[in-house]
Amino acid sequence: MADPTTQELKELILNLERVILGLDRKIDIQFVELKSDIKSVEDRLGGKIKRVEDKLSADIRSVEDRLGGEIKRVEEKVSGIDKRIGNEEFISRGALAAVFVSVSAGVIKYLFSSPSSGL
Repeated sequence: MADPTTQELKELILNLERVILGLDRKIDIQFVELKSDIKSVEDRLGGKIKRVEDKLSADIRSVEDRLGGEIKRVEEKVSGIDKRIGNEEFISRGALAAVFVSVSAGVIKYLFSSPSSGL
């Protein structure tokens, strides 16, 4: 095999440069397409994530509203029970005081009444 000439080497180098430039362009085009695909996927995922966040926020608000209503009802029941207990304590104290006064009156009447009075 004969040694290549300078002209043949130049042509070979030029051919290699053209092939490399063609490959470089293809890589650039594929890179741009890949970036576009990634951007499209990011946009779709971002939209889906936003919808999920909105739904979760609405669900959380709904649960908070229901719990708030339940808490108000429980507070009202506790307040009503507290008032009833307070009334029952007042009545019980009043009844106990009335029993004490009547027993005391009976004891005083028994101790200080004369047998001839007939009472």
